[in-house]
Amino acid sequence: MYKIRKTFTAIILFSAAAILMVACNKEDDRIEEEQIKLREYLEQMGYSETEPTSSGLYYVVLQESEGPSPVRSDFVTINFTGRLIDGTVFDTSDREYAIANGVERDDKLYGPYKFLMENMTIAGMREGMTMMNEGEISRIIIPSNLAFGSSSVGIIPPFSTLIYDVELLEVINDPVEHEQTLLEAFLEENEVEVEPETSGLYYIEEEEGVGDLPQNNEVVTLHYKASLIDGRVFDQSESGNPLDINLVHSANYIPGFIEGIKKMRKDGKARLIIPSEIGYGSLGSYEGIVPPYSTLIFDVEIVNIN
Repeated sequence: MYKIRKTFTAIILFSAAAILMVACNKEDDRIEEEQIKLREYLEQMGYSETEPTSSGLYYVVLQESEGPSPVRSDFVTINFTGRLIDGTVFDTSDREYAIANGVERDDKLYGPYKFLMENMTIAGMREGMTMMNEGEISRIIIPSNLAFGSSSVGIIPPFSTLIYDVELLEVINDPVEHEQTLLEAFLEENEVEVEPETSGLYYIEEEEGVGDLPQNNEVVTLHYKASLIDGRVFDQSESGNPLDINLVHSANYIPGFIEGIKKMRKDGKARLIIPSEIGYGSLGSYEGIVPPYSTLIFDVEIVNIN
């Protein structure tokens, strides 16, 4: 019995080794195929003399600039388009370009994209951006071993070289100071003269409304439009379909929004300017639509309180 078991175990181990060898051979074939396509692309684009970095990244400057370069602890804002090596667009910060290429998403906020450098999950993108200067436009060519490797992500197949055209708009060393600078410019441009509440909320009443202020056990029915300080709308109620907010469950909403609507009466209208401290904070919204350290503008109309 012992010999039979030893023989059976040997067969299993041999079979596993054979399967692993076949899998490795297939992976090597896919990597070689990717490298052939990459060399063809570099030749076609006139980049055949471009030397890769030690990691295998290719970096091409399309428009030079002498601004500062980001480090891992910096936030940055960028415009970008990502393509496969055959030209297929898989992501972009430009809504019109996304529509034209059939990759528009309802869950994405188009326009300049702000993020913390060290949170960039694509290693090649992070490496390439540390080589950029503020104001520069560059093409970052990222082999799959610096991107998603053997995994498929959305429409990106396994073993795909990614090509990103990136415009580095701004390097942000201090995101708190940067947000405050943008807020002050917005207040001045829009001639906002009200003083902030203790929390930092700016409450601008546009129509007073009637009746009592909402109580903590009541439901507030309202219409709203929410935008970033640069005017990009990221959320709003639908016409004829107002939002019901049960103030008993107010913890489900950002503090600045609840603080603002508690100051409003039925038929009242107001603008709420909500700094990130009482908004989505240093992380942004959980689904990634609202960037970190973002002041928000809510235009609110109270339909009913009961």
